[in-house]
Amino acid sequence: MSDLNVEWTAFSPPNVPLLQTKLPDYIMDYLWERIEQAKADNIPWGDRLAGNISSSLLMYDIDNYFLDNIIGPVTERLVNDNPRTFAPSFHESVFEEWDLKFKMNMWVNFQKQTEFNPVHAHSGCTSFVIWMKIPTDPEEQHNLDLPFKTDAASDFAFEYTNILGEHQTMTVPMSKEMEGVMAVFPSKLRHSVCPFYSCDEDRISISGNLLWDISPKNKD
Repeated sequence: MSDLNVEWTAFSPPNVPLLQTKLPDYIMDYLWERIEQAKADNIPWGDRLAGNISSSLLMYDIDNYFLDNIIGPVTERLVNDNPRTFAPSFHESVFEEWDLKFKMNMWVNFQKQTEFNPVHAHSGCTSFVIWMKIPTDPEEQHNLDLPFKTDAASDFAFEYTNILGEHQTMTVPMSKEMEGVMAVFPSKLRHSVCPFYSCDEDRISISGNLLWDISPKNKD
């Protein structure tokens, strides 16, 4: 069937991008140090979370190092590019009337086999996950001989609706190559973590939120 040589170009409705990066070794070293300190401090964080993960511990960011150098700048970029999405009010004038800064919470998860995070969202402006240690292979996990379906075993997933209002799942398979990868996304974006199986090692990840720290601008 002929289209009479009509040329078509695609156009897409505006959307908020999801961002990821491979963190450099010196940042990973800093985060591993913070994890070791979190173990020593042993401040449980799991009761604040939606998940079925037995061990989550509060982490501290010394002198706001990670906030000021990594997650803060990329969140400012997302906010500036998408003010209507991220403004802590229903109008963009909030950026003119208030001093908007960020504060951060972060925690480390030690996920064991069969543990999972159900579909949930976070509070705040942006959220992030950093995969520190992935002891499993996605192809092996997806093809385990278990008495139930495992084609999403060990995956991280984002849940959303498309422009037709249909439910969509964007999966992120977890492999050794994902170690050191950090993903940043709007806190309201629903996401989940599937369980993994047949592995006695912990999966270690860091999660966190950037929250608005708002004060009125000085009019003097």
